[in-house]
Amino acid sequence: MVFQFSLQKVLDMKEHEKTEAQIAYRDAMKSFEAIATKLYETLKKKEDLLASYEESLLHGLPIAKIQQIQETIQFLQKEIDHLQIRTKNARTLMNDKERLLTHSLVDVKKYEKLKDRNFQDFIVEQKTNENKFLDEISTQQYFKAMK
Repeated sequence: MVFQFSLQKVLDMKEHEKTEAQIAYRDAMKSFEAIATKLYETLKKKEDLLASYEESLLHGLPIAKIQQIQETIQFLQKEIDHLQIRTKNARTLMNDKERLLTHSLVDVKKYEKLKDRNFQDFIVEQKTNENKFLDEISTQQYFKAMK
């Protein structure tokens, strides 16, 4: 007799969901990292520009150059604000995908544990049946020898 897990189709479905959740989490994490990297780079640009601006003010700058630098700083600030919102949204999405992945992992683990218990019960039942069969054969041989 071969072991057959009665909930194998459910386990397969849960494993498929787990795989999809892993892919979705990995994609969300990559998206978050890309947006966060862009935010970091933009913050770094603004910081470098401000440092350069402060340095240039000490040596004197034409008004047109000062206006251009201020407009660039304002543009970078708007971009930073936008990227901060996108980063927050990407982080939220990544956390949601992580929760979904964790839930899927727990579900698969439950079904695997159930399968393992059922298999252990099956093994015990097989051994019990084998012992009964051997006892039956021994009893029959004993009675044949007695005749």
